[in-house]
Amino acid sequence: MTPGELDELFADLIGQIDRLDADALDLLAAAYDQAGDVDRARELWVMAETRRGNDRP
Repeated sequence: MTPGELDELFADLIGQIDRLDADALDLLAAAYDQAGDVDRARELWVMAETRRGNDRP
């Protein structure tokens, strides 16, 4: 898939990105990385790590 096709496929999820947990963000990041959009993948991985940090005591 291309990054554009992923945008269409994940549109609903991306619209609710604040509600996604770290694992869901990792899944999205891996898909974008596989499609060649490493910048978006990196942003999603950073968000996932931030979420994990916020969930730790």
